Formats: sequence, structure tokens, C-alpha cells
Amino acid sequence: SFQSAAMGGVFARFPRALLVHRAGGPAGRALYVFLVAGPAPALRGGMARVVHLAVPRDESAGSLSRMYGAFRAFNPAWAETRLLLVGPGLPQPPALAQAFPAAEVHLSVFHLCKRLQQQIQRLALEGRAERLILAALSDTMCAATESNRRKMHALLGDLVTPDLLPQLHIHWLLDDEIWAVHRERTWGDSSNYFRDLEVVTQGLSQVFSTGLSLESCITSLAQHYQNPQSSLDPSSPVAKLEATENPEGDSKEEINRRTEELIKQSLRDICTEPAARLCLSEFAVVQKSVQLIGAGEDALSIQVLEDAHRVDPKGLSSCTCHFNQVFQLPCRHILAVLNSDRKTLQPEMLSRQWQKGRDAHQAGRDSADGFLEVLKSSWNKSLDKSLVVSFLTAEISRLLTHCSREEFECRYRTLRELADSWIGPYVEVKL
Repeated sequence: SFQSAAMGGVFARFPRALLVHRAGGPAGRALYVFLVAGPAPALRGGMARVVHLAVPRDESAGSLSRMYGAFRAFNPAWAETRLLLVGPGLPQPPALAQAFPAAEVHLSVFHLCKRLQQQIQRLALEGRAERLILAALSDTMCAATESNRRKMHALLGDLVTPDLLPQLHIHWLLDDEIWAVHRERTWGDSSNYFRDLEVVTQGLSQVFSTGLSLESCITSLAQHYQNPQSSLDPSSPVAKLEATENPEGDSKEEINRRTEELIKQSLRDICTEPAARLCLSEFAVVQKSVQLIGAGEDALSIQVLEDAHRVDPKGLSSCTCHFNQVFQLPCRHILAVLNSDRKTLQPEMLSRQWQKGRDAHQAGRDSADGFLEVLKSSWNKSLDKSLVVSFLTAEISRLLTHCSREEFECRYRTLRELADSWIGPYVEVKL
């Protein structure tokens, strides 16, 4: 067994929920990793969750009982543990239950989803079906609502042949006890939680499977805990993940700055110039504001120094705010979610008429460029208003002509509202 003072300190602060992960290794040995699992300690960085490492002599009931006993000896706070999360097929579950008599033992959502993902990939389904299932699984992991879990259950029933369903254990998706604790996490908390566990389990499993002697292996595990990058093969998935997300080992502020720049660049790359200017103005509000993001039933609630609005988490293409409803562009609330999740804009997040490179909307783009010229022009008394009015009238006509019926109705309603608010009600002013 290995446990540092820092590990013991973490467990002393968060003793109530413990996740036990088992990793197989060479010569029949197994590594047991004990991690704090919540209900949700705000721990970041993966290894901060690890509180104990152990390699039992074998996996008989007696050896595992001694291993759990060693954990208890290291940690006087063990009696406060109320929840144990374990993977499917953990050896000798009675030994664990006996070591923690006051705790309930439940299947870990992390292990359930990881196992389901691996099984789906082994089924060699048609590409589109596999992508649909894995996307639904990702939604379920980050927002474990009953609706998402039932959708995932129904999707598996529709796309996987009946003879393969039993091995997937899809009934776990509908078991409320399994998902009870995980349901309390927000979208961001869930994403961080799964990423932490993925980095820890992959990294420690890789070190453990190197085939070293037991003493050398334990030393390597301790070194990896203290400095995860030092023990990783640069070609490993974990090392690649870390290098991709933080290639220079930058501070959190630098990572946030880089994320903001990537979002701005994606707006410029995907949107026409007028759309990019509108969205960049919205994003400027996000950068200067405090964001409150909470997960609700099938929606994200976003508050950016104003009334809260709800963003559809699937696709991040719609929001309840006026800006998104009228312009069909990513608003400050959608951009706040992208910034929080460190993602960039994708073409499907905005209406087609605002995207670059759409031949069917060339006329619309030309019109938008015309509007942009007027917006850029500096106003002065010598500017002939009649020319501006004529120009805008012609551009509006072209914009309404070269669009679908649905787009026409939306644009017409917007112009109607502008006319009513600027120059009088409909009965007096003909548009």
C-alpha cells in the first residue's frame, strides 16, 4: 500500500464517498486505486482525487480484507464513509462491505459508461449508428436526467440487435439508485469528473502494466502520483490528451486566454463578417461578465449579469434570449457555454444564411456585405439621407427575395417590429 500525507489530507476532508478502481496487470497482479468521488468535492487535476494505492498479494477474500484493513489503518476518517462506488465485477464484494459496514455499495457511473462505450465500439455497428449512440452516451454522462437516460435506453434498443443487448446491461441506465449521486452534478462538474477519472485510471494503469518488479512498480506509481507527466510515455493517450489541452504547461489564466482567442477565430472563420461582428460583441459581454451556469432538465441555465436564459445543451444552437431567436446566431449565453467547456464554434450552431461558403445564399451574403458598408460609414450632416434610404431599401428587397419562405417570414417579422418601434404602428405605416 502507498499513501502520502497529501492523500490522507484529501480523504480527511472528503471521506463520505469513495470510488474503488481495479486495474489488471502482469503476472496476475491487480492495482487498486481509491479516489474521493463526491457528492462533489471541487478537486481539479485528476491525481488530486487519489487517496490510496494498493497491490494485494492475490485477490482472495483474505488478501483483499487485509488490503481494506490497511486503508482503514491509514485513514481514521474511514468510519464516515457512507458511499462506495465500484466497477462491475469487482472481486470479493463481501470483503469490501465488511470493511465498511456503514457504507452503501453502488455501481459506479464512470465504470458503467466506460464499459458501455467499449462494448459499443466492439460491436462494429454501422458508422452513423455508432456515432448516434456514443453522442447520446456523452449527453447522458454530462446531464444524467431521466429523459436522457431513457433516450439512451431506447436508442440502444432500436439500433442494437436483440441477441447483443443482454451483454450491454442497458437496464443499468434506468436504475435510479446508480444515478442518484451523479444527477446532482452540473454539466461542467460532470465533464471535469469524468475527465479526472479517465486521466487517473489510464495513467496509473499504464505505469502498473509495465512489467516491473513489485517494488519498482510501487515506486513508479508513487512517482507518477507526485508528477503524472514524468511517468507517461509521450505516445500514450493520456500524455497526448494533456499535451493537447495544455501543451506549454500554462496557467489557468493563459489557458482561458487561448480558449477565448480560439472562439474568436472560429467566429471569423465560419461567420460572414456582419454575423461575426454581432457575435464578437456578444462575446465581449461574456468576457467582462460573471457567468452562472447550471444544468436543468434537458437545458443549461445561463445568467450573464442579466436575467437567466436557457440554452439547449444538444448542439448548443438555440437559446431563449431575443438575440438568438431573432438572428439565429450564437448569443452571449451560447458563447458562455463554449467558453466554459473550452470549445469553439461549429457551423451547425448558426443559421445557414450566416455561414461563409454557401452558394445557395450568395445573394444573401452580398446583401449582408451591403449592410456592412452602411454600418461602417461615418455619419455626418453632409451625407445625403435619401441615398442611404434608397440603398438600404434595395438591399432589404434583395435580402427578402433570395431566401426560403421560412427565412422570409422571420426577416419580415423582424423588419415589421423595427418599423413599428421606430416610425409608428402598422395601421399608419406600410412596410
